[in-house]
Amino acid sequence: MKRVMLTLIALVCILIGAQAQETAYKVEGNTYKSVSISTRVSAEPINTGYNWQDSKGKTYPILMSAGTGSCFVVRVSAKTGKEYRSYLGPEISADICKKLGKEYKGKTTTTK
Repeated sequence: MKRVMLTLIALVCILIGAQAQETAYKVEGNTYKSVSISTRVSAEPINTGYNWQDSKGKTYPILMSAGTGSCFVVRVSAKTGKEYRSYLGPEISADICKKLGKEYKGKTTTTK
């Protein structure tokens, strides 16, 4: 009996959640088009004008994330060929933010 009740409660919750979702659309002339809603907006990184030279002598432009002020360089993996961000650390990021007049927020961590 408990299983049946829990199943019914779960089903009702799912149905209520499905009805609560908003449908986004836009109108172009006589046509209605559905629009996907993204909850996370990714801002383009800011070019700082500074460069980073690694231990092998290769130079990369330093970019800054718009939200936190964390600085990074974009590297390419030798094995897969994919691009990835290599963050430079809080000391360098705070220094560059100070020079550019930006606020450095850094990583937000929650401790219990």
